[in-house]
Amino acid sequence: MIRIKTRAVPRLLAALLAAVVVSAGSTVAVANAVPALPGLPPGPAADPFYAQPPSLTQYKMGDVVDSRPVALRDIPARTNPTAWQVKYVSQDTNGKPWTTVATIIRPEGGAQLSKLLVFDPWIDALDTRCNPSYQLRAGAGFMAGTGMVSELPDLIALLDRGYTMVVPDYLGPDNQFTAAYVEGRNTIDGARAALNFAPAGLSPTTPVGMFGYSGGARGTEFAAELAPAYAPELNLVGVVAIGIPVSLANSGLHMNKSLFTGIDVSSAFGLGRAYPELDVPAMFTDPDLGDKIGSVCNAEAMATYAFADGRDMTVNRIWPLDEPKMAAVVASIVAGKLGTPRAPLYLGVGANDEVALPQDNDALAADYRRRGVDLTYEKFPVVNHPTSIGVAALPSMEWLAARLDHA
Repeated sequence: MIRIKTRAVPRLLAALLAAVVVSAGSTVAVANAVPALPGLPPGPAADPFYAQPPSLTQYKMGDVVDSRPVALRDIPARTNPTAWQVKYVSQDTNGKPWTTVATIIRPEGGAQLSKLLVFDPWIDALDTRCNPSYQLRAGAGFMAGTGMVSELPDLIALLDRGYTMVVPDYLGPDNQFTAAYVEGRNTIDGARAALNFAPAGLSPTTPVGMFGYSGGARGTEFAAELAPAYAPELNLVGVVAIGIPVSLANSGLHMNKSLFTGIDVSSAFGLGRAYPELDVPAMFTDPDLGDKIGSVCNAEAMATYAFADGRDMTVNRIWPLDEPKMAAVVASIVAGKLGTPRAPLYLGVGANDEVALPQDNDALAADYRRRGVDLTYEKFPVVNHPTSIGVAALPSMEWLAARLDHA
């Protein structure tokens, strides 16, 4: 039996509130998603800082191409943080270099500033305004409309532990949602960028931890799989992945005709961006659907398509993930297939999770144990996907701190 410690209750209440807002207040989500609030910074598409350089041949993965100090809005940490954005080099599924952006945050007087914590919030959307580099500058009013406000309690809790933090736009500059290699590589290179950025005061041997939930867990878990081959120099001492959808095929089918149908739609088009040979837009009857789903954040996508049947949107009512080429891609990026984690790994899932299916997490945990992975696996009773982070946050942070603080 899991006992919830008192300090976890505010986080649990925040998660429950987020679940109620999304599931019961869809009209609120639609009204506020990607809101036109006064004083917002220009979106990434209109901000020259995000532009791709004409050439990247002289750079390595994780190199910093450009940087700027930024002000974060509505981050009520105990100490006043200093923040920068860095444009760094990473790559797409095929290994083609590109640049994406990460936000580096140093809490003033932090007790663990010599340690780096990579925080991957869920993005789960195709519009670049949904990425954390933009949302952290846009503030809580904007994040309330997109849904990412529910990630603030964990971001703040980790900042208050005193770590230097990096929050990468790990879906890349084109928001290739659910493209596993993109999610993992761009997370790793975000860590490399923070280590390479002199004002952060870190070094190549700095101990690194990672924390992610839901879509963010995809970034951290795939980073753990890829790191031994992709970044063997990275001193990765612990990785947390809460609520990871292990198999897109299994989770996608289970999410159809539910609150989470909109995530299915975003996922299909995200994969289509990473694998254009799949011709995902041709699978759908609405020729403008890609533009529609590509111009909203997660909360609006969920509200718009809640409880819809994805087959009603497709040509001849096909299920896109069953199409042979798509099925082959999806089968190749099941969690556990990209590599074997070398760093200690914490997997957590709610017993009633309807996105990160518990049976798939059970199978992944068993597979990792057979491979000798240093694994802590927790299944939390009663809770579902939106509420699981409220219960899992504190024990997983304590687990990570035990490895990061004394490294």
